[in-house]
Amino acid sequence: MTNNLGPKLTSGELSHLWERFMNNSLATVVLDYFQRVLECEDIRTICGFALMTAETEKKQLENFLQQDSYPLPQGFSQTDMNPNAPKPVTDVFVLFFLYHMARLDMASTALSLSDAVRVDIREFYRDRMEKGMELYEKAISLLLDRGLFVRSPQITSTHEAQPLAKDNFMSAFFGAKHRSLTVREANELHKNIMFNYTGKCLLMAFHQSNKNPGMKQLLLRGKELASKIINEFSDVLNQNDLPVAMTWDTHVLDSTESPFSDKLIAFLLDRLNKYGVVNYGYGAAVSYRKDLKMLYARIIADVYQYHEDIISFMVENQWLERPPVALDRRTLAEV
Repeated sequence: MTNNLGPKLTSGELSHLWERFMNNSLATVVLDYFQRVLECEDIRTICGFALMTAETEKKQLENFLQQDSYPLPQGFSQTDMNPNAPKPVTDVFVLFFLYHMARLDMASTALSLSDAVRVDIREFYRDRMEKGMELYEKAISLLLDRGLFVRSPQITSTHEAQPLAKDNFMSAFFGAKHRSLTVREANELHKNIMFNYTGKCLLMAFHQSNKNPGMKQLLLRGKELASKIINEFSDVLNQNDLPVAMTWDTHVLDSTESPFSDKLIAFLLDRLNKYGVVNYGYGAAVSYRKDLKMLYARIIADVYQYHEDIISFMVENQWLERPPVALDRRTLAEV
């Protein structure tokens, strides 16, 4: 099928559509599995909505790529799922997972929309944004109704408008007493702690059920890195007498049978690390304290190193699919 209706996809449109296809390919498998094993009907209903949305979007993405004669990625299928594997995490954790999934989807959809030019692509992302917002509303509402949602720290304000103190607002790198956190700085630390708790729990569940030595080592390193990040961000909140989010380790069950293929898990690791870098970069950008900027920079460097090892492992096992690339004109000229 070819597109005779208008201009071909721009590089920005194509890159987002290709990545969203891969993400939805993974999501349909993961959500299908959770839909099978969830016991709480309310959470199962929300998961079903997320699954239906992902399946619908995947078909739309296929049409966009095929209309412009771009080959579809292989992605993931039912062969990457073990439907008989016992549930690795609690239903409550799946609800938190759906909440974070909705937040990430809204952010990525907004970015995709900002790069969209064609009318049909813009309409597609507007509809996707509405679905992402609907999933977010469903997940956060149930978390609040159950008393499970972990709010960011509440800070008591002086209720006074004051000019910035030049000497201490931009705290020195070393040797200076750091001022109190701004509400934005505290919120970003909290969000990143919660994001890493989610990742840590997934890594714990996958690690205890995995049989591949190389994959098992990669998962262990990821769990240790997530724990390190949680501790470093929590220390900053503690130093400012602000509450730290509760641990989620109890949401990992005792299953020792992996529900997903190593290829799917490695791709999920790849995506979690990419989202992490975006979160830490944003946290650094909105933080004024120089010690926080340095902390985010160190963490980003650690995540980059870990991500490089994930990519190397995927390439070694021929799991990494090549995204669309520009034509190599020099090679063509030599033929």
